[in-house]
Amino acid sequence: MTNEERELIHDLLEQLRVAERWAEQDSPPAEPGSSLATDNARTDPHQISHAVIYSIGVAVDHLHSMRMALTGTDDGKIGLHTYAPFTLTRGALENASAAIWMLAPGNRQERIRRRLWYELASIKQAESLIKEAHRPDGGTIQRRRDRVFGLVDAAGINRARLKGKPFYEDYLNEAGRVTELVDGETNLVYIMWKMCSAVAHGDSWMLPFFDLEMVGSHEPGVGTYRVTAPTELLHSGVRAAILLVNHAQHLLAQRSASHL
Repeated sequence: MTNEERELIHDLLEQLRVAERWAEQDSPPAEPGSSLATDNARTDPHQISHAVIYSIGVAVDHLHSMRMALTGTDDGKIGLHTYAPFTLTRGALENASAAIWMLAPGNRQERIRRRLWYELASIKQAESLIKEAHRPDGGTIQRRRDRVFGLVDAAGINRARLKGKPFYEDYLNEAGRVTELVDGETNLVYIMWKMCSAVAHGDSWMLPFFDLEMVGSHEPGVGTYRVTAPTELLHSGVRAAILLVNHAQHLLAQRSASHL
């Protein structure tokens, strides 16, 4: 490990200390008269604030887990796993982005549409699992779906705008735009998430981005390599995730505050 890599890991450890504070703090309540209080009333029982707080909590938990993993197993030592930190970064990026995606629109109807679309996607996933597990649902799925569509109709939202499902790309691109983590036409949040996802899936196309040291060869064209994490790339991803969580919390506090 180079001195530069060691400094980056120590900086990661320091930056991730914020996750400890986030894990202990309470989420702001939606004050009477706030925009979020009205949003919640129109999406109840699938309140926007509930989904957002959950998504932020999942993101924080992933970052806190990485913070704990960096402390290592021996006192006074820190270490960096090769692959797992990218999986944790991915979870933080996508969940913080989902929270931003639901809260960011200035138009209430669009916030409601996104929240209910998000819920329909969740119902669809639950339905798929029940079918794959060959379990009866007793009509629960249809009742949940009907309840959501009742809220959709009450909000005056065209059901045609809820076809299919939102994708992670939607969340991440929105989060990148809102936080200005873009480089020209390239959305850096989405690109970072895509790379982290590739590592989580064990996709070999990501290997050239890692630090590879050949330590031996078995036969012509076949060698043994020591693979270590690209510390600078991970550092960038974690900083982006922290920024997104900060922004999601800022939006939550802003929409929760009464302006009466």
